[in-house]
Amino acid sequence: MTILLTGSASFDLAAMARELARCGLDSEVLPVLPSAGGMPGRLPRGIDRAVLVLPALEVLEIGEEVAHLREALDSGISLLVCCPQLTPGDRRAVLDCGASSLVAPRSWDGHTVAERVLGELILAGDVAPFRCGDLWGGTALQQDLYRRIETVAPLHETVLILGDTGTGKERVAQEIHRRSGRPGELMAVNSAELTAELMASELFGHERGAFSGADRQRMGLLVAAGEGTFFLDEIGDLTPSAQAKLLRVLEERKVRPVGGNRWEPVRARLVLATRRDLETAPEEQFRRDLYERLRGFTLRLPPLRERRADLPLLVQSFLDEYNREYPGARKVPAGVLDTLFRYTWPGNVRELRLAVRQAAAYAAGPDGTISALHLLEAAQRQSPQAEPDHLVRFDPARESWRQVNDRVRARYFRAILAETDGNKEMAAERAGISRSQLYDILKNLGEG
Repeated sequence: MTILLTGSASFDLAAMARELARCGLDSEVLPVLPSAGGMPGRLPRGIDRAVLVLPALEVLEIGEEVAHLREALDSGISLLVCCPQLTPGDRRAVLDCGASSLVAPRSWDGHTVAERVLGELILAGDVAPFRCGDLWGGTALQQDLYRRIETVAPLHETVLILGDTGTGKERVAQEIHRRSGRPGELMAVNSAELTAELMASELFGHERGAFSGADRQRMGLLVAAGEGTFFLDEIGDLTPSAQAKLLRVLEERKVRPVGGNRWEPVRARLVLATRRDLETAPEEQFRRDLYERLRGFTLRLPPLRERRADLPLLVQSFLDEYNREYPGARKVPAGVLDTLFRYTWPGNVRELRLAVRQAAAYAAGPDGTISALHLLEAAQRQSPQAEPDHLVRFDPARESWRQVNDRVRARYFRAILAETDGNKEMAAERAGISRSQLYDILKNLGEG
């Protein structure tokens, strides 16, 4: 696919083209938008889609430029327009001039606009999303991750997966196992769920009488995994003793049960993961020699804030999943997607999935439209580590849910009204609700 990039001379189209190239998309750049009548002869050949970037024009000027470019393009070429946030009426006017869709990027650097455009192209089906098993995404970071998975999967080497909470570390481990061709199953264990007292016993096994309550011999999970794949999550939470035993497993492929004097072979392939930065961890928290032994085959999972272009695709896939489970036709309007691009999603893909499912459950109206308010409220409930700008702190001992909910709503609508310069029609569209609903909400909150 080849994309025509054109627009205002003040915007760095070349930087945008470089960002799209990282995602495997070819671009033809038309640096300066010609005047009406002068464009057809200057358009490159072989264009499949066109993107018009207009960061700072008024709506009438936007409409004129859209009409000029639409006239020059073949009828089968869709035209995506990047411009400032418009009122619903102005959006309709620009669409009537020949735009196929409109987006309002959160900022006007080449990377941000490119990720927003890529997200729209993927959602519209113009660009086929890249998929690796149950992993989805079209950004350069995700493509690089998929290539690395394909490289390490058939090997017998231990793999270390690094990623923030909610980035999908266990899904990556499952995909590595699926592609490995190993005869056994994948056994998944989270170190954070094991107490310090039981950690060594669970992982490495114990002999009868090894400690109080050990009334029988127990096989450790590492041995029980057989010839399959053993996935150990949150290895940064392992005790120093467990770290020492794990290092022995990695180096000699054998383990000695607690209280025992015999060695048992470990045949499983190990895939380990953590949310912690092991490279800078103090020696007393994580052994340096263990980290050096693990770092050979490392996969780093990008947080969602670094691959925002995948947001529309992920939202749609989670919504499709929900609609299959609970038949309906719930959908996300374009204005809501613009809002989602402005949120940092500290809980990553897990937070987004739960937010979409909760918002879908509250979707109102005959068309099942999901609102940005429902999505962001759901995200706040799921994300204890969200940024201060997105979280309302509360004391459950002193405040009711209704009081906290009112403060969340008030902050949300103050922010959205500030972004839209007080335009209630535009704010209602951004929130995914009707104007009358907005007036009622503001009145109830004392903000009207």
